[in-house]
Amino acid sequence: MPIHEFCAGPIRRRVAFVGDVPPEALKAFGRRGFDCFVLNSDPIGRALEASTADCVVLTQIAGETERFQVREQLEQLADLLNHDCRLYVRYTEAIGDKDIVLRALNSQQLPPSGFVETDGKFFYGDWFEGVNHPVFAPFVHVLPDKTAWDNLANLVVQNPAGKAPNQDLKIEIYDVNHNAIHLESEAELLVRRAFWNCSSVRLNAKANGLSGVGAYDAFAHMSKNVVGGDWPYRFFVKLGSRVKVSREYHKYRTTALENVPYHLGPRLRMDRCVLGRSQGLIVSDYVSGAEALRDCAREGRGVPAIGNLFNLTLLAWRRAALDAEVPLAEYLGNHFPKAIPPHRAALIEAYGGTHPPEYLRQVFESQISQPVLVGVVHGDLHATNVLVRSNDAVIIDLERIQLGMPLLYDAASLEGGLFIDGFIGDRRTGAALLASLVSMYSASAFYGDDHFCLPQDGSAWFVDSVRQIRMQARQMERSPRQYGLTLAAVLLKKACNPEDFRSSTEEMDVNPAPLTREAVRALAYVLGEKILMALSAPETTPSL
Repeated sequence: MPIHEFCAGPIRRRVAFVGDVPPEALKAFGRRGFDCFVLNSDPIGRALEASTADCVVLTQIAGETERFQVREQLEQLADLLNHDCRLYVRYTEAIGDKDIVLRALNSQQLPPSGFVETDGKFFYGDWFEGVNHPVFAPFVHVLPDKTAWDNLANLVVQNPAGKAPNQDLKIEIYDVNHNAIHLESEAELLVRRAFWNCSSVRLNAKANGLSGVGAYDAFAHMSKNVVGGDWPYRFFVKLGSRVKVSREYHKYRTTALENVPYHLGPRLRMDRCVLGRSQGLIVSDYVSGAEALRDCAREGRGVPAIGNLFNLTLLAWRRAALDAEVPLAEYLGNHFPKAIPPHRAALIEAYGGTHPPEYLRQVFESQISQPVLVGVVHGDLHATNVLVRSNDAVIIDLERIQLGMPLLYDAASLEGGLFIDGFIGDRRTGAALLASLVSMYSASAFYGDDHFCLPQDGSAWFVDSVRQIRMQARQMERSPRQYGLTLAAVLLKKACNPEDFRSSTEEMDVNPAPLTREAVRALAYVLGEKILMALSAPETTPSL
């Protein structure tokens, strides 16, 4: 069995009750070392008690009118979850009473526990983690009011609350422009819980991706430093939507930590990962001495790292992949965009885009290609989610890991990401950039490695990196053209990202130089279209 330190029991030994404490409950919890008390009716008093209480027990009142009071009571208690104080709701067994509780949890978007799979019909929306997703604390656990108090007390002992928020923690937080900012109350409580044994923490915001989850460099001073000294410990922090954070946490634990070599993935600090009512926070050790693959590749040093990525970092996922007798289009058809963002349409047309997304999707789906090598993919393997340290490739940001996807998707995402991120700021015109890469996106380029770029050309770094990616991709192909088709789908998806990447002062130049984010996205559309047209022979071609 694993090594365990002696545990004296739950950290918080107080249980709060809404209303009177039943004598049987007092005895059951008392036998397990808990003190029971009536929860303060004042919101400020409740918040203070939440940091010392393990949980709150709420019992639904029987009666035609009274049974609906649970909805208002849950709304009043919901913020206690931010203190890691769990809620246990005992519903009466009258017909429809449990439904009232479950509907209240859904309408208030409170993380549920204790329901059976058939109760999943009550929960819908992007906030819900899913019926088959693990239940992560804190939660609102529902159970019948006939449940024996000893059974409930055992459940509380088996699911103890964590450390209380460190109210003495000094928090500093700065945005990407180094301006001091403040966290809203739930986020601040999560930071105080995550860094419970620290005296101070400074969070420096990083330029966020498109997931909507904030990323920070964290510098924490321990309250008691065994080593001594006043040197801060450096962490990487992600803070945002509870459902997104909990899914990424789950994927780290099940897919990454057990399959990615220890030095080639960020190490989660699971003792510091916390969830609240609607937000979550995960902490990992900082990947020191590393740079983004985008920056490494642009300086001509990306080839060894790309080889390391596919042959070592992702090796376990690759070895577990299996052939599937399913057409490629069935996996990637839904990745095609439905429309070009209006603010990008003029640029795409100016660079030579001629076909609308729906037509390109039809072309893609007409290309029958199978079998397909499928397995685990990162799902968002762009050029800043791969960090390079020496020649090691370290993967980060595992929120979008997927099972049963074509392995070629990661390779195509990396090539597409290098293009999207790598040519921002290039001083050539879009037409000149396309001309330098014309041989890379012809039909022959996906049948062999006959393309090259002179070293003095500004695209040489990209061509060298792509040759390495495609060399790896050919080992994952199960029929000709599979990689080219996958790459086209990825480029079109990136090109039609609805985000408006223009700055507030940026003019809509149809041919900007240096190239802007919007311009490079538009160019990606042209390349995706070019690939599909090269790998197919459509008879009719409607225009944009």
